[in-house]
Amino acid sequence: MNETSLDKLPLNKYGYIINLKSEDSLRRRMLDLGLVKDTKIKPVFVSPSGDPRAYEVRRYGYCNSKKRC
Repeated sequence: MNETSLDKLPLNKYGYIINLKSEDSLRRRMLDLGLVKDTKIKPVFVSPSGDPRAYEVRRYGYCNSKKRC
């Protein structure tokens, strides 16, 4: 399995959360949203500038900027 960050995951290709490398408050928010180990995630939209990106996680949407990935 290849490990990459969310901002490098190709559009409409599934990946799985391995770990979160974020600050305490952002990490807590991501965990609250269900971004935990082994969660399936797929980028579904990238803005023309490349930031932010929208993801599908557990059948709902999640938007994140590159600073947070």
